[in-house]
Amino acid sequence: MRGLPFNFTNTMKNSPRLLLLVLLCVGLGVGVLKAYTFGRIAFDAGNYKAARWWYGVAANMGDANAQNNLAGLYADGLGGPQNNRLAAEWFEKAARNGVASAKFNLSNFYEDGRGGTQDTRKAVALLESAASEGDVVAAFNLGSIYATGRDDFPKDATQAIAWYQKAADRGYASAQYNLGSLYAQGVDVPQDLSQAGKFFSQAAQLGHAKAQMDLGTMHAFGMGYAQDTVQGMQWLRKAASQAVTAAEAMRRIETVCKGTIDAATKALCQQPLSTPAG
Repeated sequence: MRGLPFNFTNTMKNSPRLLLLVLLCVGLGVGVLKAYTFGRIAFDAGNYKAARWWYGVAANMGDANAQNNLAGLYADGLGGPQNNRLAAEWFEKAARNGVASAKFNLSNFYEDGRGGTQDTRKAVALLESAASEGDVVAAFNLGSIYATGRDDFPKDATQAIAWYQKAADRGYASAQYNLGSLYAQGVDVPQDLSQAGKFFSQAAQLGHAKAQMDLGTMHAFGMGYAQDTVQGMQWLRKAASQAVTAAEAMRRIETVCKGTIDAATKALCQQPLSTPAG
């Protein structure tokens, strides 16, 4: 959800029309909940200008969800000009009022330096707060920050694995895949193909294309598993049916099919591949 190109807090002093609207809302018993509801209705209808207006009313009356949604409208430039500074201000207000998604959104602003100064430590603190409230993507993002580090924040493989694991335990396929990649590559952690295969398998079963491709490769070439070209080909063919991995998966399939293969694998090599979706 997203929000208007002006700061309602300041604009109310200079806009009799907006002030009149707020007074009418109170006088008619509309109140903050109704203003927020009108904002949602406008947003769902694609009327982002009206959504900014109503979310602005509710946000200035203290509605935390409206503050978060208004910030989103400013951030995306929906219903008016994009304004990262105002987006950051409203995200911060919503975050202070306990909106977990606002903490996540504001963390992205601090990490990228949008609307102010880049500060990865503040981003991490916000993500930790959001993750503690159950935001699985926040846990994943923490893993990513710790795994790679930033100019103002050192990488920490132990913390990366811990946060990826929290997201993986809740079925987040990208976290499972990234854990598998860490163990497969053996960078910053001891290489462990058994662990890599375990996490690739979890993500592959959830439809993660790269996990399917890497798991298929491990089976086909006996990496961390006893070689099983049939199972490897089955996973590689799944990856080949997804646009993001189609080209590389087909290259790996060709490599398998050019090698010494049994009759069952040869039959798979002769079957046409599904056209990648998208």
